[in-house]
Formats: sequence, C-alpha cells, structure tokens
Amino acid sequence: METDGLKSRLGQILAEEERDPPIDWFLVEQLSSELLGELSSPLPLIVDEYLRGSERRRQDEVFAHAQRGQLLLFLRTPGRTT
Repeated sequence: METDGLKSRLGQILAEEERDPPIDWFLVEQLSSELLGELSSPLPLIVDEYLRGSERRRQDEVFAHAQRGQLLLFLRTPGRTT
C-alpha cells in the first residue's frame, strides 16, 4: 500500500476515535482489522501497535491519548512508511 493510502486509512480510523462520544469501538476495531489484513510486513511500529491496540485504548484513556499522539506524528511526517 502506498504511503498516502495508508495515512488516509489511518486518519479515518483516528477520526472515528476522536468523534464526539460515544466512540463506536466496534467500527474502530473493524476498520483496524481490515487495514491490518491488507498490509504486509515490515510495518512502522506505531502503525502495527495502533492497529492492534484498540481494546487497550478503549480501556485506558491515558494510553489512548499517548498512542493517538504518536500516530499523529507519524501521519504528519512526510516520507516513507518503513
């Protein structure tokens, strides 16, 4: 998957999480699983952790805030995904 496509899809998932409550965690998990299934290794660590971490973000707001911040840095960084 091209970098722009990856970042666009990650941005869509992030937007779902940042909507006004209640967050549709089922949709976040579904979108994350679909994208993860389309990607091949190696993945940037933050991408892999973010796509696999929705349950922990749902349960731990401090972790969620930190992980979303790391993902935003990745999304804003121009360049390659590896």
